[in-house]
Amino acid sequence: MAGERVVVEAAVAATLANGDPYDNDYCFVVELRGGLVRRVREYTDTARAHRMIFGGVAR
Repeated sequence: MAGERVVVEAAVAATLANGDPYDNDYCFVVELRGGLVRRVREYTDTARAHRMIFGGVAR
């Protein structure tokens, strides 16, 4: 077997250091080989995160 993939969706809600709320959705793609984690890739809406942390429009 060449490998397996597992996809995990997660929602994160937190409070930023300045007290503002932060919430964003994430997707993790985990690649396994021989029952061990070979690689993890993380995907999220970085433009949304930038707006929530810094305000305004991400450049």
